[in-house]
Amino acid sequence: MAPGFTSARFVGRERELQRLAVALDRAASGRPTAVLVAGSSGIGISRLLGEAQKRLAALSEPFTVLRGQPVAATLGRPYAPVVAGLAPILEGSTDDALTNLAGPAAPQLARLVPSLAPRLSNLGLIPERPAIIAPERRQGRILEGIHGLLTRMGEQQPIVLMLEDLHHADSATRALTTFLARVSRPQRVCLLVTYQPDQVTRSHPLHGDLALIADSQRPPERIDLGPLDRHELASLYEGIEGERPSASILLLLAERSRGNPLVTEELLAVRREGSPAAATGSLAEIMAARLARRSPECRRVLRLLASAGAAVSAAELAEAAEALEQSMTGLPPRSTNAPRRGEGVLNADLRAGLAEAVDVGILRIQPKAGTIRASSLIAFRHEAVATAVAADLLPFQRRRHLAALAHGLAASPFAAERYWLAAHETVRAREAAIEAAGLAESTDAPEDALEHLELALELTELRDQPAADLVSVPAPVLHELHARAAELAFAAGRPDRAVAFAEAAISRADERRGRAALGLLYDRLGRYRRAAGDSDNALAAHRRAVELTPREPTVERAAVLGSLAQVKMLEGVFSEAERLAQDALEIARSLGEAAQPEAVHALITLGVSRGWGEDPESGVAMLQEARRQAQAIEDLEAIFRATANLTTVLDLLGRREQAVKVAFEGIVEARRGGLESVYGNFLRGNAADSLFLLGRWQESRELSLTALEWSPAGVSLINSAGNLATVEIERDGGELAGRLLGQLLLQVETVGDAQFAVPIFQAAASYALWHGDLVDARLAVARAWEMARVTEDWALIAKLSATVARVDAAVVADARGRRDLAGIAGARERTSRVLAEAEAAIRRAAVSPAMGSRREADAYLATARAHRMLADDRHEPSVWASLADTWGALGARYQVASARWRQAEAALTGGADARVARVAARGPLREAYEVASELGARPLLKELRELGRRALISLPEPTADEAATPAAVAMPPGDGDALAGAVAVRVGGNGHDREDREVERRVVGSLSSRVAAASGVGPGSIPGVGTGAVGPGVSTSSVVREFVGEVAPRRADTFGLSPREKEVLHLIAQGRTNREIGERLFISQKTVGVHVGNILAKLDVSGRVEAAAVAIRLSLTEPS
Repeated sequence: MAPGFTSARFVGRERELQRLAVALDRAASGRPTAVLVAGSSGIGISRLLGEAQKRLAALSEPFTVLRGQPVAATLGRPYAPVVAGLAPILEGSTDDALTNLAGPAAPQLARLVPSLAPRLSNLGLIPERPAIIAPERRQGRILEGIHGLLTRMGEQQPIVLMLEDLHHADSATRALTTFLARVSRPQRVCLLVTYQPDQVTRSHPLHGDLALIADSQRPPERIDLGPLDRHELASLYEGIEGERPSASILLLLAERSRGNPLVTEELLAVRREGSPAAATGSLAEIMAARLARRSPECRRVLRLLASAGAAVSAAELAEAAEALEQSMTGLPPRSTNAPRRGEGVLNADLRAGLAEAVDVGILRIQPKAGTIRASSLIAFRHEAVATAVAADLLPFQRRRHLAALAHGLAASPFAAERYWLAAHETVRAREAAIEAAGLAESTDAPEDALEHLELALELTELRDQPAADLVSVPAPVLHELHARAAELAFAAGRPDRAVAFAEAAISRADERRGRAALGLLYDRLGRYRRAAGDSDNALAAHRRAVELTPREPTVERAAVLGSLAQVKMLEGVFSEAERLAQDALEIARSLGEAAQPEAVHALITLGVSRGWGEDPESGVAMLQEARRQAQAIEDLEAIFRATANLTTVLDLLGRREQAVKVAFEGIVEARRGGLESVYGNFLRGNAADSLFLLGRWQESRELSLTALEWSPAGVSLINSAGNLATVEIERDGGELAGRLLGQLLLQVETVGDAQFAVPIFQAAASYALWHGDLVDARLAVARAWEMARVTEDWALIAKLSATVARVDAAVVADARGRRDLAGIAGARERTSRVLAEAEAAIRRAAVSPAMGSRREADAYLATARAHRMLADDRHEPSVWASLADTWGALGARYQVASARWRQAEAALTGGADARVARVAARGPLREAYEVASELGARPLLKELRELGRRALISLPEPTADEAATPAAVAMPPGDGDALAGAVAVRVGGNGHDREDREVERRVVGSLSSRVAAASGVGPGSIPGVGTGAVGPGVSTSSVVREFVGEVAPRRADTFGLSPREKEVLHLIAQGRTNREIGERLFISQKTVGVHVGNILAKLDVSGRVEAAAVAIRLSLTEPS
């Protein structure tokens, strides 16, 4: 068999392939799976992926494999690895198939794969009027679009998306990888990612992404590739050379390569070429030795390609070679003066050098067969080989080669920027960086665009410098670059960076020449500061924006007034928000169609402010009209704002069934717009809150769980996880609820909006009360009251006053038992103060008592007064009975059960005859128990049972059938799949603990990384991901059986030594003579001599000393 450069037979990795097979089986069954393959350079990751791809294609039900080759021209382009895998499949699809696959993601696909844009447009999939989307939402739409595309592809065949060398990937690709790995929605997709751990330092951007991936609801499977052992090295040698290795050669390979397959292959190649470098294990020295034996033409090609960092086309190579020749003072050296014939785009010398490099196994050409075309890709066989060749260049040579590559790949600004920068050509690098930033921005990759723009700014100088290559840029242009960088930083989720750039832009702006433009800058600065948690300075920036903008009716004036109005609305100062929104709306309407988005924005804010004012029904009408107008102009941000706020105002008015219906409509609309993960999940949170108050706890819980399957962030996370925590607290109050709360309390510290933070603190107070922790309960309500009392949100204030009074009543009861008079007085005084402020807030709102929101607020105030009476040691059953009737009229069943509990407690504590008291308490207690049982409110049930036990009032135990029957779950269209594995709620049943463990696994793990990011607390090192080994026999599915196949049995000994020969070799290594060996093994010296001869022949060594050395160093003397 003629020797080659790589083994035609795949060697080793049986265990890794078995684990990968199980992950693929999970993906094929609809459970999205992420696999991280980690290993050092040259360890065989690419070969493992190639083998997996080959086996997948041979399955009876094959997978679709998406795998793209890194190309120098697209290296650094956002989403390039994913597009390289998707483009061939999409371009080869029929029109019907393309229509089905693209779905709502067609506009995003047209930008990612420009070659598809004409077809998608002809198919009517690209809207004539592009949707209006806030910059910070655009990347989320791209990510969700790709997720949806993969889901639809997976419906036809399971998908394997292979992303190699993630440590080299662009920010957008890393963001997509993190998104796909964290989302746990059902789909038949396996994400297979590779990276080199030694390249991922603490400061590397991939470090944080790996932490997020590890904290996902379904932790990824991690496969670590280690070095090959001596048996596998021997098999590798045999696969390359066609024969088994001698002991001395195997020893050389094992010690020099340390089990690295790439180094092993290069050692064999350099040994075959007869170079003395065979004695070294350094890849750089090996390649230097091989390079020295190449012709001048071959070295020229190799050195030029080595600087590229990835594959280049033949046309790009020709362009770069021509540029390199022009930069040289003389002609490049040749190995011969004989005439040569070129082929295609390559001249004769390039063709000869390329052919030689391919023949010696250093370069590869794709496609392999046929004539080299302009599009043929030329690449090193491995990145490490290219790095080793590039290390041989002198500094001036490296700069010359990089400049030549920049000329050859000038059509790609990403490549040109990289090469010009490395060649220290700052002017050209800056130009390419600005162009690359624009292209990255056009594909909704803000982090990548920001990186390029920051480089451009770094290469810019305002002052004249003696160096000719430094750039002098006028202040107005620099001001625009800083403003653009600020917007990109904000879109990338880096508000602090956005603030810094916005302030830099403002410092360079000329107020005299453009007050309106400066006002818009301050308006954006306010948004950035608010996102960064600096609410006070954000408000100051918004007010400064209004001051700077001329009072004439302009779009800018309407925009800044609308922004300030929205801020005041979010702060709960509705009176000022209404006035500002009205002014903004009048200006926008006077400008007509040019200011239509500003008019819709102002109308939404005005509707919300009216919803909390004297005429909430007019607010509902305004929000409905704003929603229609937003749909007409396809402003997705406005559609979401209008829908979300409409559900909130409807809930405020007590029209919760309608609020849930509107939320479900909005979820469907968000899915259609490609932003379900952002907008849809926020609406799920609103609907879950309404369902909880309606007593439909199971539906509320499932909606929250569905939202958390998307691994949301920010207020969407707080909204969904907060609702789930509230349900879990009142339903169980166990460890899951506590862990959810602990993580959410860290998250809300960065949120300045009372509407999101106060409910979390209320839930924390309820949790603490159920667990008898009065200190934490008081701290929680105190923090909540500080945030709520400064707002004009009278509904929130009224609800919170009841919670404060409930906590203080418990504090008084505890203090009374300890005879703590000061504690009693303090709690009573606090309740009275809070109650007075809440009553004043409702009077100021001047809402009609007939309105549903006002009736509910009055009920909360009545609840607070009833708890105040408890603090005064006044137990009036009639007060609680009346309160229960009030809550019953409002349809609030849980509040009814709580009031009946207190009514029964008051009847038993009122001092009446015990028999009379027991009769009076029996009805309310049983009603409370019945409602609590239907809701599954275990903490309340526990208190009711304890009260019944002490009062000798029997209460019915729930039957097993009743406890295990789940409530009917209503979900928005499209959410049904998320419930496929839902576990029925068991009230007091044995399945409860199992369900809670499942929910905890799905939810709690996914929150910690978001909390760490928000609180600034991160892991000290890359956290461990799922490394549990999956051995053979775990799964018997057809995928596993076919993928793994028949594992070839490993030879018991590399050199075919018999057990007796191994015993003899062991004694030889100890330095024993033939006579001593014979005595030890009870055989004759002649027989020992025969064994020794066989050993020397099989090991291919010259004598006993060499045999002993080889045996010890290859561990041949150890028991097998």
